[in-house]
Amino acid sequence: MSEPRSSTRASQSALLDREADIADLDRSLAATVDDDGEVLLIEGPPGIGKSRLLAELRRRARAREFTVVTARGGEVEQGVRFGIVRQLLEVPLASDRGARREELLAGAARLAEPVFAPVTPDQDDGATAHAILHGLYWLVANLAERAPLVLSVDDVHWADEPSVRFLVHLAHRLAGMPVLVALAARTGTERRRPELRPLLLEARSPVLRPRPLQAAAIEHLVAAALGHEAAAVLSVACEEATGGNPFLLTELLGEIRREGRAADEIEPDVIRRLGPDRIAAALLLRVGLLGESAPALARAVAVLGEQAHLPTCARLAGLTPRLTQELADELVSLAVLERGDPLRFVHPIVRAAIYDDIPTAQRSELHARAARLLADQQADPEQVAVHLLDTRPTGDPGVVSALREAARLALAGGAPDTAAVLLQRALDEPPEEREGPSIRFELGHAEHELGRLTARDHLLQAAIATDDPVVRARALIELAVDTQSDPARQRSQLELYERSAREVADLDRELALQLQAARLGALLFNPDHPTRFEDEADKYGDLPGQTPAECLLLSFAARRLLARGERLQLVGEVAERAAAHPAITTHRVNFWRLNITVCLIEAERFDTAEQILTRALGRAQTMGSPFGIAGVSWLRGLVRHARGDLRGAEVDGRAALDAATPNTRVRAASWSIPLVRALTDSGRTAEAGAVLAEHDLDGELPRILPMGLILLARARLHATTGDLQAARADLEELQRRSSVFRGLSPLITFEAPLALVSVRRALGDVRGAGALAEQTLRVASQAGSSRAVGAALRESGLVTGGPEGLDLLQRSVATLRSSPGLLWRAEALVDLGAALRRRGSRTDACDVLREGLDLAHRCGAVPLADRAVDELRAAGARPRRRVATGADALTASERRVAEQAAAGMTNKQIAQALFVTLRTVEMHLSNVYAKLAITSREDLSAAFGSRSANTSADPSGGAP
Repeated sequence: MSEPRSSTRASQSALLDREADIADLDRSLAATVDDDGEVLLIEGPPGIGKSRLLAELRRRARAREFTVVTARGGEVEQGVRFGIVRQLLEVPLASDRGARREELLAGAARLAEPVFAPVTPDQDDGATAHAILHGLYWLVANLAERAPLVLSVDDVHWADEPSVRFLVHLAHRLAGMPVLVALAARTGTERRRPELRPLLLEARSPVLRPRPLQAAAIEHLVAAALGHEAAAVLSVACEEATGGNPFLLTELLGEIRREGRAADEIEPDVIRRLGPDRIAAALLLRVGLLGESAPALARAVAVLGEQAHLPTCARLAGLTPRLTQELADELVSLAVLERGDPLRFVHPIVRAAIYDDIPTAQRSELHARAARLLADQQADPEQVAVHLLDTRPTGDPGVVSALREAARLALAGGAPDTAAVLLQRALDEPPEEREGPSIRFELGHAEHELGRLTARDHLLQAAIATDDPVVRARALIELAVDTQSDPARQRSQLELYERSAREVADLDRELALQLQAARLGALLFNPDHPTRFEDEADKYGDLPGQTPAECLLLSFAARRLLARGERLQLVGEVAERAAAHPAITTHRVNFWRLNITVCLIEAERFDTAEQILTRALGRAQTMGSPFGIAGVSWLRGLVRHARGDLRGAEVDGRAALDAATPNTRVRAASWSIPLVRALTDSGRTAEAGAVLAEHDLDGELPRILPMGLILLARARLHATTGDLQAARADLEELQRRSSVFRGLSPLITFEAPLALVSVRRALGDVRGAGALAEQTLRVASQAGSSRAVGAALRESGLVTGGPEGLDLLQRSVATLRSSPGLLWRAEALVDLGAALRRRGSRTDACDVLREGLDLAHRCGAVPLADRAVDELRAAGARPRRRVATGADALTASERRVAEQAAAGMTNKQIAQALFVTLRTVEMHLSNVYAKLAITSREDLSAAFGSRSANTSADPSGGAP
């Protein structure tokens, strides 16, 4: 945006009494040069000089060779999608053509392109709101690479909501960036616009609050306007009338000068009575003295906002172009308007005085006419819709149509919040009865993108009320995602799913299959309908898997095979068929990946599962989707935990929780599972408990499927910390729930009973533990799970004891050698070694314990490694407790960055992929270099590649 125009009279007074504020501006600029980005807030009442301080900041920044971009909020433009962002960034993008433009839009910044490019309402897949924010952040980062950057936003209290979301997103990530976000806002903005609160809270302290002009400055201005004699007499009265407000003072002095009276003819008491209200009235009178046409033009300018170009103003005011130009010149000379195109008022206070004087009915009519004029001029539909928001509802189908078109553009352009406002206004019009359900569906879709719970009601209302079977199906498919945690809602919607499936069966096969999959998901999560899930899922095992919907249904069929206890070879084959379609890495329905993951885990096809999820994670990172990253990361964390990679599981678990804020409890439950399990098995039980408490998962849990996995993780934590009664309570509750869900979770099928065996054994219930171990062994053997069979043999051996128990432990180790589940193998080795040591076979015990210790170290299972060391010492060996060094000493965040760097990614690419700042990446890599004792990233791949060799060295410290 070009530099905002400001009146000469205002600028004359703006820098008086501002020395301390200017010093603060200089401090902020200096900090920005040192890569210490911040938000600078200038706050105060209208007319106090906020805009002039921003202008001074921009002048000083340019003098220091900063790049400066600027924007200004406006009341009319609040409904324009990314209006502030476009003012800030369109100019540098437009001025930098060719190679430089490509540099600015390189990498993740490309995701921001829909903000600046034309969009169409029928785009196949509109940009997600998160992707847009991610892209805009990197566009700003790229722009700041050539020089420190100032983003100046005046009147931010009138900023559009999508731009506010971006400014909040950017403000959280300014550390290490040479970027200063300078804002001017009116006092009370936080109360009137709550969505701005997070942004204003990011402002550095102290906030700049320009004070009223003091007596000396006021006397100086009065003398400049009326002479020194008048200043001596009238300065105090002027201060009392205006409160030292610079704009009101200049308006007052201008009014006195226009009256043309000599200074000795002016009574101070008269001036004292000219407060802000009288000044506004004088302004209106001043405009009215030009004749009837001048107020009409002023009102047109007030209504049109940034679209107040001379021809449009002439048509809205009903004036000829020539008269309009003449009146505009007159209003400029009277300091009402600024000279330029479009026409603008000298100050928002002036615009408010004109606009507030328009009667309500006339105001609505003017906005309606403005909308028609702009539509006739082929203006952007969003500019047309802005005016329709300020009209009275009249049931006009044309208004509804225009609002819907603008909403579709907003949604396609990554602004669901703007779309939601427009669609709600379309419902208020109201639309024709047949059109209402479709609008409710569109509103629900926009709200779903924003994570608002109101989306559920609008989607359900649309599904119930519509006569269009396709709209009903699409609403139900979207609704299914948000009702996983609410069995009551699921029960009420199952009939709708069935009806809708019948309706679309002959219209759109792929849509019908998607609907069936959504219905299966609802049945799977609903404890009231386990047999219905089984009957339905069995139908889809023979699908060819040629489309995404077919593969999604195949994944449910694989899950049903798993629950039915079929051989895991078959389960794995069907799961891999379901995963064969490339859309699995991009499909928005995470059920597909969830089903595939749990089936491949139990089939012990860890490599296949991790490869699929790693591709999906890369896609989510490229698209800038925090929700997608969370949905994939927690699944990969489950895979990594199952194979015994506790460090990797922690990395993915933290990535899942860090990527996005869960807006439902079920998502928080799912995303926290791999992290809680990894922390528990690595001995960091306090951290695991804190994760559960943070997400309100340490008390009573809803009776839905994901909470079963939390009960299992929580029981493991209780058992590890010695609270065996609490562990048993959670596991027995899980046992009751698993009978309802009929084993639809593999972790509940195999691992939960084994955990209960261990707890019962520890509590002295040998008979109960033995019976359950035998039962679990039988189920695992029938399924062909080497991992579960080995673990069940281990528990049976521990329960049985003596020579028979030792034999069972040896069979456990032998079975687990064929399984890629390293942690369970390590546990079996340590238990076997301990049993051999107790029998007196010290040499054999030490050999087995060393192997178990090595595997425990490789897994990151610190408590297990400590137990192995204790057993080795009891056997007469002299092992050393390993101090975490090298890659083992890396935190989850450091490891995540190091893995990306070792794969050849640049710091910027890593930051873009992980949604962190460049400074964060640099800090983590610095720590990695120190811990790995390397000096450059060239050594990083070699260091990570040598981990296995380093951790497999003999840790025992010698023979017994």
